[in-house]
Amino acid sequence: MKQWEDHEAFETSSLTGNSARVYALYGLLCTGPDDLSAKLWDVSTGQCIYGTQTHICAAMKKLVTGSFDNTVACWEWSTGARTHVDYNDELGILVSGFADFTMKVWALSAGTCLNTLTGHTEWVSKMVLQRFKVKSLLHSPGDYILLSADKYEIKIWPIGREINCKCLKTLSICLQPRLHFDGKFIVCSSALSLYQWDFASYDILRVIKTPEVANLALLGFGDVFALLFDNHYLYIMDLRTESLISCCTLPEYRKSKRGSSFLAGEASWLNGLDGHNVTGLVFATSMPDHSIHLVWWKEHG
Repeated sequence: MKQWEDHEAFETSSLTGNSARVYALYGLLCTGPDDLSAKLWDVSTGQCIYGTQTHICAAMKKLVTGSFDNTVACWEWSTGARTHVDYNDELGILVSGFADFTMKVWALSAGTCLNTLTGHTEWVSKMVLQRFKVKSLLHSPGDYILLSADKYEIKIWPIGREINCKCLKTLSICLQPRLHFDGKFIVCSSALSLYQWDFASYDILRVIKTPEVANLALLGFGDVFALLFDNHYLYIMDLRTESLISCCTLPEYRKSKRGSSFLAGEASWLNGLDGHNVTGLVFATSMPDHSIHLVWWKEHG
Protein backbone atom coordinates (compact mmCIF):
# COMPACT_ATOMS: atom_id res chain seq x y z
CA MET A 1 0.00 0.00 0.00
CA LYS A 2 2.90 2.38 0.71
CA GLN A 3 4.14 1.95 -2.86
CA TRP A 4 0.64 2.79 -4.08
CA GLU A 5 0.60 5.95 -1.99
CA ASP A 6 4.10 6.88 -3.19
CA HIS A 7 2.99 6.22 -6.82
CA GLU A 8 5.78 3.64 -7.24
CA ALA A 9 3.69 0.51 -7.84
CA PHE A 10 3.69 0.57 -11.65
CA GLU A 11 5.98 0.09 -14.62
CA THR A 12 5.27 0.45 -18.33
CA SER A 13 6.12 -1.13 -21.69
CA SER A 14 4.92 -0.97 -25.31
CA LEU A 15 3.77 -3.24 -28.12
CA THR A 16 4.36 -2.15 -31.71
CA GLY A 17 2.55 -3.52 -34.73
CA ASN A 18 -0.25 -1.35 -36.19
CA SER A 19 -2.95 -1.70 -33.51
CA ALA A 20 -5.71 0.91 -33.34
CA ARG A 21 -7.98 -0.61 -30.67
CA VAL A 22 -7.37 -2.91 -27.72
CA TYR A 23 -9.38 -5.76 -26.13
CA ALA A 24 -8.52 -8.29 -23.38
CA LEU A 25 -8.69 -12.04 -23.96
CA TYR A 26 -7.85 -14.02 -20.78
CA GLY A 27 -4.14 -13.34 -20.57
CA LEU A 28 -3.79 -12.43 -24.24
CA LEU A 29 -4.31 -8.98 -25.70
CA CYS A 30 -6.48 -8.65 -28.79
CA THR A 31 -6.09 -5.61 -31.01
CA GLY A 32 -8.21 -4.46 -33.94
CA PRO A 33 -6.29 -2.27 -36.36
CA ASP A 34 -7.97 -0.25 -39.11
CA ASP A 35 -6.39 -2.50 -41.79
CA LEU A 36 -9.13 -5.18 -41.75
CA SER A 37 -7.30 -7.51 -39.35
CA ALA A 38 -7.37 -8.75 -35.76
CA LYS A 39 -4.26 -9.70 -33.78
CA LEU A 40 -3.63 -11.66 -30.58
CA TRP A 41 -0.59 -10.77 -28.47
CA ASP A 42 1.28 -12.49 -25.67
CA VAL A 43 1.82 -9.41 -23.53
CA SER A 44 4.48 -11.10 -21.38
CA THR A 45 6.77 -11.53 -24.41
CA GLY A 46 5.46 -8.72 -26.63
CA GLN A 47 4.99 -11.18 -29.50
CA CYS A 48 2.03 -11.30 -31.89
CA ILE A 49 0.98 -14.97 -31.84
CA TYR A 50 -2.04 -14.91 -34.15
CA GLY A 51 -3.56 -12.71 -36.83
CA THR A 52 -6.59 -12.96 -39.08
CA GLN A 53 -8.14 -10.87 -41.82
CA THR A 54 -11.57 -9.52 -40.93
CA HIS A 55 -13.54 -6.28 -41.10
CA ILE A 56 -12.65 -3.04 -39.31
CA CYS A 57 -13.01 -4.18 -35.69
CA ALA A 58 -14.91 -2.22 -33.08
CA ALA A 59 -15.45 -5.07 -30.60
CA MET A 60 -14.20 -8.59 -30.00
CA LYS A 61 -15.12 -11.73 -28.04
CA LYS A 62 -14.57 -15.52 -28.43
CA LEU A 63 -13.04 -14.46 -31.11
CA VAL A 64 -16.16 -12.57 -32.19
CA THR A 65 -15.52 -9.34 -34.03
CA GLY A 66 -17.99 -6.50 -34.39
CA SER A 67 -17.50 -3.85 -37.05
CA PHE A 68 -18.53 -0.30 -37.89
CA ASP A 69 -20.17 -1.74 -41.03
CA ASN A 70 -22.94 -3.27 -38.84
CA THR A 71 -21.66 -6.85 -39.24
CA VAL A 72 -20.51 -9.45 -36.72
CA ALA A 73 -18.12 -12.33 -37.43
CA CYS A 74 -17.48 -15.38 -35.22
CA TRP A 75 -14.03 -17.02 -35.40
CA GLU A 76 -12.80 -20.31 -33.94
CA TRP A 77 -10.89 -19.08 -30.89
CA SER A 78 -11.84 -20.17 -27.37
CA THR A 79 -11.47 -17.02 -25.29
CA GLY A 80 -13.30 -13.75 -24.74
CA ALA A 81 -13.45 -10.03 -24.12
CA ARG A 82 -16.26 -7.61 -23.60
CA THR A 83 -16.96 -4.34 -25.43
CA HIS A 84 -20.24 -4.01 -27.33
CA VAL A 85 -20.61 -7.67 -28.19
CA ASP A 86 -21.24 -10.43 -25.64
CA TYR A 87 -22.21 -14.09 -25.83
CA ASN A 88 -23.21 -17.10 -23.74
CA ASP A 89 -22.51 -20.70 -24.74
CA GLU A 90 -25.19 -22.09 -22.41
CA LEU A 91 -27.87 -19.98 -24.07
CA GLY A 92 -26.27 -20.35 -27.50
CA ILE A 93 -26.66 -16.66 -28.29
CA LEU A 94 -24.57 -13.62 -29.06
CA VAL A 95 -25.74 -10.02 -28.55
CA SER A 96 -24.38 -7.00 -30.39
CA GLY A 97 -24.92 -3.25 -30.30
CA PHE A 98 -24.73 -1.07 -33.40
CA ALA A 99 -24.15 2.48 -34.48
CA ASP A 100 -27.73 2.69 -35.77
CA PHE A 101 -28.97 2.56 -32.12
CA THR A 102 -30.23 -1.04 -32.43
CA MET A 103 -29.21 -4.31 -30.75
CA LYS A 104 -29.45 -7.80 -32.19
CA VAL A 105 -29.64 -11.26 -30.64
CA TRP A 106 -27.96 -13.97 -32.76
CA ALA A 107 -27.93 -17.77 -32.72
CA LEU A 108 -24.29 -18.79 -32.32
CA SER A 109 -24.71 -22.12 -34.11
CA ALA A 110 -26.59 -20.89 -37.19
CA GLY A 111 -25.50 -17.24 -37.30
CA THR A 112 -29.11 -16.15 -37.74
CA CYS A 113 -30.67 -13.07 -36.15
CA LEU A 114 -33.25 -14.10 -33.54
CA ASN A 115 -34.37 -10.67 -32.41
CA THR A 116 -33.80 -6.94 -32.93
CA LEU A 117 -34.12 -4.63 -29.92
CA THR A 118 -34.79 -0.91 -30.28
CA GLY A 119 -35.11 1.98 -27.88
CA HIS A 120 -31.71 3.66 -27.68
CA THR A 121 -31.26 7.15 -29.11
CA GLU A 122 -27.44 6.97 -29.29
CA TRP A 123 -24.79 4.53 -30.49
CA VAL A 124 -25.02 1.37 -28.35
CA SER A 125 -21.52 1.22 -26.89
CA LYS A 126 -21.84 -1.59 -24.34
CA MET A 127 -23.62 -4.96 -24.14
CA VAL A 128 -23.49 -7.20 -21.05
CA LEU A 129 -25.11 -10.63 -20.95
CA GLN A 130 -24.98 -11.76 -17.31
CA ARG A 131 -26.52 -14.27 -14.93
CA PHE A 132 -28.71 -12.65 -12.28
CA LYS A 133 -27.40 -13.34 -8.73
CA VAL A 134 -30.08 -11.86 -6.44
CA LYS A 135 -33.83 -12.28 -6.11
CA SER A 136 -36.15 -9.51 -7.29
CA LEU A 137 -39.80 -9.08 -8.23
CA LEU A 138 -38.96 -9.75 -11.89
CA HIS A 139 -36.21 -12.37 -11.69
CA SER A 140 -34.88 -15.31 -9.73
CA PRO A 141 -31.20 -16.07 -9.06
CA GLY A 142 -29.74 -17.87 -12.06
CA ASP A 143 -31.83 -16.09 -14.68
CA TYR A 144 -29.96 -14.31 -17.47
CA ILE A 145 -30.38 -10.61 -18.16
CA LEU A 146 -29.12 -8.24 -20.84
CA LEU A 147 -27.80 -4.74 -20.20
CA SER A 148 -27.14 -2.22 -22.96
CA ALA A 149 -25.73 1.27 -22.64
CA ASP A 150 -25.30 4.38 -24.73
CA LYS A 151 -23.96 7.81 -23.81
CA TYR A 152 -27.00 8.72 -21.71
CA GLU A 153 -28.88 5.56 -20.71
CA ILE A 154 -28.54 2.02 -19.39
CA LYS A 155 -31.34 -0.30 -20.50
CA ILE A 156 -32.21 -3.68 -18.96
CA TRP A 157 -33.80 -6.35 -21.18
CA PRO A 158 -35.29 -9.81 -20.72
CA ILE A 159 -33.65 -12.68 -22.58
CA GLY A 160 -36.28 -14.34 -24.75
CA ARG A 161 -37.55 -14.85 -28.27
CA GLU A 162 -40.41 -12.35 -28.06
CA ILE A 163 -40.24 -10.01 -31.06
CA ASN A 164 -40.07 -6.30 -30.26
CA CYS A 165 -39.81 -7.02 -26.52
CA LYS A 166 -39.81 -4.03 -24.19
CA CYS A 167 -36.97 -3.12 -21.88
CA LEU A 168 -37.63 -3.74 -18.19
CA LYS A 169 -35.97 -0.61 -16.88
CA THR A 170 -34.08 2.45 -18.10
CA LEU A 171 -31.47 4.17 -15.91
CA SER A 172 -30.72 7.67 -17.14
CA ILE A 173 -27.41 9.42 -16.54
CA CYS A 174 -24.68 10.95 -18.70
CA LEU A 175 -22.19 8.10 -18.88
CA GLN A 176 -18.48 7.74 -19.36
CA PRO A 177 -17.65 4.83 -21.73
CA ARG A 178 -17.59 1.91 -19.27
CA LEU A 179 -20.25 -0.13 -17.49
CA HIS A 180 -19.76 -2.65 -14.68
CA PHE A 181 -22.31 -5.35 -13.82
CA ASP A 182 -21.59 -8.42 -11.66
CA GLY A 183 -25.12 -9.84 -11.36
CA LYS A 184 -25.85 -7.86 -8.17
CA PHE A 185 -24.82 -4.26 -8.77
CA ILE A 186 -24.61 -1.89 -11.73
CA VAL A 187 -21.81 0.69 -11.59
CA CYS A 188 -20.92 3.46 -14.02
CA SER A 189 -19.13 6.80 -13.96
CA SER A 190 -20.40 10.22 -14.95
CA ALA A 191 -18.48 13.48 -15.27
CA LEU A 192 -18.23 14.03 -11.49
CA SER A 193 -19.34 10.85 -9.70
CA LEU A 194 -19.50 7.07 -9.59
CA TYR A 195 -23.02 5.61 -9.37
CA GLN A 196 -23.87 2.20 -7.92
CA TRP A 197 -27.35 0.67 -8.32
CA ASP A 198 -28.89 -2.30 -6.50
CA PHE A 199 -30.00 -4.50 -9.37
CA ALA A 200 -32.82 -6.15 -7.40
CA SER A 201 -34.59 -2.84 -6.71
CA TYR A 202 -32.92 -0.51 -9.26
CA ASP A 203 -32.34 1.93 -6.39
CA ILE A 204 -29.17 4.01 -6.28
CA LEU A 205 -27.15 2.67 -3.35
CA ARG A 206 -24.16 4.92 -3.57
CA VAL A 207 -22.94 8.09 -5.26
CA ILE A 208 -19.19 8.60 -4.91
CA LYS A 209 -18.10 12.14 -5.65
CA THR A 210 -14.73 12.66 -7.29
CA PRO A 211 -14.04 16.34 -6.53
CA GLU A 212 -10.28 16.09 -7.00
CA VAL A 213 -10.56 15.15 -10.66
CA ALA A 214 -13.37 15.68 -13.17
CA ASN A 215 -14.38 13.37 -16.03
CA LEU A 216 -13.01 10.14 -14.54
CA ALA A 217 -13.85 7.05 -16.58
CA LEU A 218 -14.47 3.69 -14.88
CA LEU A 219 -12.24 0.72 -15.74
CA GLY A 220 -13.02 -1.66 -12.88
CA PHE A 221 -15.03 -1.78 -9.65
CA GLY A 222 -14.69 -4.25 -6.77
CA ASP A 223 -15.52 -4.68 -3.11
CA VAL A 224 -12.49 -2.66 -1.95
CA PHE A 225 -10.96 -0.74 -4.85
CA ALA A 226 -11.94 0.93 -8.12
CA LEU A 227 -9.71 1.57 -11.14
CA LEU A 228 -10.31 4.85 -12.99
CA PHE A 229 -8.54 7.12 -15.44
CA ASP A 230 -8.71 10.47 -17.18
CA ASN A 231 -6.74 12.10 -20.00
CA HIS A 232 -3.51 12.16 -18.01
CA TYR A 233 -3.52 9.62 -15.17
CA LEU A 234 -4.56 6.13 -14.11
CA TYR A 235 -6.05 6.14 -10.57
CA ILE A 236 -6.79 3.66 -7.79
CA MET A 237 -9.67 4.60 -5.48
CA ASP A 238 -10.10 3.06 -2.03
CA LEU A 239 -13.88 2.55 -1.87
CA ARG A 240 -13.81 2.33 1.93
CA THR A 241 -12.67 5.95 2.20
CA GLU A 242 -13.82 7.06 -1.28
CA SER A 243 -10.41 8.66 -1.84
CA LEU A 244 -7.85 8.37 -4.66
CA ILE A 245 -4.83 6.65 -3.14
CA SER A 246 -2.52 6.13 -6.13
CA CYS A 247 -1.96 7.32 -9.68
CA CYS A 248 0.20 6.56 -12.69
CA THR A 249 1.03 9.07 -15.41
CA LEU A 250 -0.34 8.16 -18.85
CA PRO A 251 1.04 9.34 -22.19
CA GLU A 252 -1.09 11.13 -24.76
CA TYR A 253 -3.11 8.07 -25.76
CA ARG A 254 -5.61 7.68 -28.61
CA LYS A 255 -9.00 8.93 -27.41
CA SER A 256 -12.21 6.95 -27.92
CA LYS A 257 -15.64 8.18 -26.86
CA ARG A 258 -16.93 4.59 -26.80
CA GLY A 259 -14.12 2.90 -24.93
CA SER A 260 -12.50 0.84 -27.69
CA SER A 261 -8.98 2.22 -27.16
CA PHE A 262 -8.37 1.19 -23.54
CA LEU A 263 -9.02 -1.66 -21.12
CA ALA A 264 -8.20 -2.99 -17.66
CA GLY A 265 -6.10 -6.09 -17.00
CA GLU A 266 -6.64 -8.77 -14.36
CA ALA A 267 -9.10 -7.36 -11.79
CA SER A 268 -9.20 -9.78 -8.82
CA TRP A 269 -7.22 -7.29 -6.72
CA LEU A 270 -10.21 -4.92 -6.82
CA ASN A 271 -11.89 -7.17 -4.23
CA GLY A 272 -8.93 -6.95 -1.87
CA LEU A 273 -5.24 -7.82 -1.73
CA ASP A 274 -4.22 -11.39 -0.92
CA GLY A 275 -0.47 -11.11 -1.37
CA HIS A 276 -0.52 -12.79 -4.78
CA ASN A 277 -2.98 -10.91 -7.00
CA VAL A 278 -1.07 -7.64 -7.50
CA THR A 279 0.81 -8.96 -10.53
CA GLY A 280 0.55 -8.74 -14.29
CA LEU A 281 -1.18 -6.25 -16.56
CA VAL A 282 -3.11 -3.33 -15.03
CA PHE A 283 -4.06 -1.26 -18.08
CA ALA A 284 -3.57 -1.10 -21.85
CA THR A 285 -4.32 1.71 -24.27
CA SER A 286 -3.67 2.42 -27.95
CA MET A 287 -1.44 5.30 -28.99
CA PRO A 288 -1.65 7.77 -31.88
CA ASP A 289 1.20 5.92 -33.62
CA HIS A 290 -0.82 2.64 -33.37
CA SER A 291 1.44 1.13 -30.72
CA ILE A 292 -0.01 -0.20 -27.45
CA HIS A 293 0.99 1.32 -24.10
CA LEU A 294 0.93 -1.20 -21.23
CA VAL A 295 0.89 -0.48 -17.48
CA TRP A 296 2.05 -3.33 -15.21
CA TRP A 297 2.33 -3.94 -11.50
CA LYS A 298 6.00 -3.76 -10.55
CA GLU A 299 7.43 -7.23 -10.08
CA HIS A 300 8.02 -6.70 -6.36
CA GLY A 301 5.22 -4.16 -5.88
